[in-house]
Amino acid sequence: MNTFDTIIYKVINIKNNVFSPKYDTTDMVSGIHKLFFSRYIEKKTTYKNKFNFLNETIDNFYFVKKHEERNEFINYFNKIQKVYHTLNRFCFLYKIKKAKLIVNTDLQLNEIKFGEKNVLSIYYNNYNYLFKIEDLLKIIYISLTNTYLFFCQPITIKNPYNNLPFQKSILYYIYFYLINNTSIGYIKPEYIDIFFKFKQTDFNMTTFINSYEYILREISIKNYINNSTKTQTEGTILIMISEYNIRHKNYKINIDIEFPVDILIKIMTPYLNLYLTAYYSLVTKHNIDSKIKLYKKLKEFNKFNPLFGRKIVVFKEKIKNGKIIKYDPQIEFNSLHKKFNTYTTETFINNHLLYNEPINEPINDDIFFNLFNFVV
Repeated sequence: MNTFDTIIYKVINIKNNVFSPKYDTTDMVSGIHKLFFSRYIEKKTTYKNKFNFLNETIDNFYFVKKHEERNEFINYFNKIQKVYHTLNRFCFLYKIKKAKLIVNTDLQLNEIKFGEKNVLSIYYNNYNYLFKIEDLLKIIYISLTNTYLFFCQPITIKNPYNNLPFQKSILYYIYFYLINNTSIGYIKPEYIDIFFKFKQTDFNMTTFINSYEYILREISIKNYINNSTKTQTEGTILIMISEYNIRHKNYKINIDIEFPVDILIKIMTPYLNLYLTAYYSLVTKHNIDSKIKLYKKLKEFNKFNPLFGRKIVVFKEKIKNGKIIKYDPQIEFNSLHKKFNTYTTETFINNHLLYNEPINEPINDDIFFNLFNFVV
C-alpha cells in the first residue's frame, strides 16, 4: 500500500463501516464517500491517476442533484492531498538535511558556503550541490543558445558535476530563488533575459525555440564573431570586402595580403556584425537595414582613407653635412580609418526622446536577390 492509500485509510476511516462489528456511530464520514474511496484503492488500475479518479467521481450520476455531498467529497480529497504533500515536503527536507554535500565550490573553484548571498543548494540524486546563481544562469544560457552554423541547436541543461539533466522542478526552484533572494545587478542581463523567456514557455524547449528562434539567431551571430578563430574571422571579412568591391568599383577597399590580422579584425568587426546580420538574421527588417547600412558605412570608410590597407615604406631620417639623409627603410601599413560610430554630446543627451527614421540610399535589386543566399 502506497502513502496516498494509507492517508485515505486514516482520513476517511474506511475500515469503520456499518458492517464492522465495532462500528463507530460517531464517524462523520458518510458511507457513500467511504464507498468511492474504497473503490479507488481496490480498483486503482482502472484509473490513470488520482485526478482521473476525482474527475470521474464528481461526474458520477449520484452527485447530479446532490451538490452538497459532491462538495464534501472534493473537500475530503483536498484534505488527503494536503496531508500527502505536507508529508512529502517533510520527507524531502529530511533527505536534504541528511544528504551529503558533494560540491562546495563555484565553477571557478572558489569555496562557497550555504547561506551566502547568491549561493543556492540543489538536491539532486540524493546529494547536495552548491552553486552560485550566476554560474547556473550561465550554464542555462550556453545550453539554450547553442548553435551550429547560425542554426539553433539547444542542448539539454545538465548538472556539470554529473552530466545529468536538471529536472524541471529544479528549473522552477532556480527561478523562484532568483526572483526572491538574488541581487541581480552583477549578473549579465542576457543570462537573465534568456532564462526568463524560457520560463515564459514553462521550460518547454520546443515552445521556447519556436517562440524565440529569431532572438537566438541574433545571439548566434554575436557568438560567431566572439568565438571564431582569427583565420575564420579574417576569411569572412575578406569575403565581405570582396562583395562590397563588386558593387562599388569606384570605391574599392584593397587590403594587402600581409596586412596585420589583429588590426584588420579589430577595425572591421562592427562591419562584420552588419554583414552577418544582413545574411542570417530571421528579422527581415534587420536584413535589409543592415545591408544598406553596411554598404553605406564601407563607402564612407573608403572615402575617409582610400589608401587603407596598403603597404607603405617609411625611412628614418638624419642630417649629415647639412642634408637630410633617409636610411633604414621600414615596411608599415596604412591603418588610418574612420570610426564606425561617432556621437556628439547633443545627440547622446537627446536620442532617447524620439525615433529618427533612417534615410537610406536605394539599393539594387540584386542585393535583395542575393540577400539570403550567402554561405560563409
